[in-house]
Amino acid sequence: MNNILLDVQHLNKSFGAVKASHDLSFSVMRGHIHALIGPNGAGKTTTVNQLSGDILPDSGTIMLGDSSITRLKPYQRARLGLARSYQITSIFDDLTVAENMVLSILAQYNHNFRFWRKAFNADKVRKELPFALERVDLTAKAETISAHLSHGEKRQLEVGMALIGNPELLILDEPMAGMGPGGTVALAQLINSLKGELTILLVEHDMNVVFSLADRVTVLVNGENIATGTPDEIRSNPLVRKAYLGEDA
Repeated sequence: MNNILLDVQHLNKSFGAVKASHDLSFSVMRGHIHALIGPNGAGKTTTVNQLSGDILPDSGTIMLGDSSITRLKPYQRARLGLARSYQITSIFDDLTVAENMVLSILAQYNHNFRFWRKAFNADKVRKELPFALERVDLTAKAETISAHLSHGEKRQLEVGMALIGNPELLILDEPMAGMGPGGTVALAQLINSLKGELTILLVEHDMNVVFSLADRVTVLVNGENIATGTPDEIRSNPLVRKAYLGEDA
C-alpha cells in the first residue's frame, strides 16, 4: 500500500500579480503529523483552502490516496475522508456541546434535521455521541452552552466535530491561535493523542508546538516549498533560519 496519503504536485494559485502558491509540491505520509509553517504571507492559508476545496488552484494536482480531489467540492472531499478546522472557531455558540456534536453526527448520515427534538434518540447518535465527547475530553461539558466554553474548550469541540466520521486526513488551521499556555498544552496533548490514529496536517505559528508534535515539517515562503524534513533538519536548515530570522544563509 502506498504510504503517501496526501500528494500535492506543482500547485499554482495567483491573485492578480501575487503568486500565493508557486509550483508547490509536498507529500504527507499516512499516520504522520505533518506541519506546514512559514512567515506571515507565506501562502499557508491559500494552500489549505486549496486542499479543502474552498478555492481551486490555477494548475497542479492534489491526490488524497488514490483519488484526485483537485477539482472536487468541499463536501465531496469530506466524503473521501478529508476534514478541516478553521483559524476562526466555527461552532454554534447558542447550542450545547452535545447538540453541536449531534449536528455533526447527523450530517454524516444526510439527516434532514426536521425532527431536532428526537435527534438524541437516533440510534447512531446514542451510539456515537458518548465516544465523540470522551475523545476530546468534553463529557463533563456536554450540557454546557458552547458560548460559555473557554477558548481552548471551543477548539476541542471544533476538533471533536471534525473527527466525527473518522476522517483519514484532518487539517488543523492554526488551532493554537489566541490561546494561553494552559490551553495550548491541553490541545497539544489532544492532537498528540491522535497520532497514528489518523493523518494530520497542522498549520501553526507556535514553533514549540510544531517541533514537539510534528513528524515532518514543510516550510513555505512566498508560496514555495523551501524545505521539508524532520524537525531537527528544519531547525538547522539555513534557508529556514534566513526566512524567519533574516540570517545570512
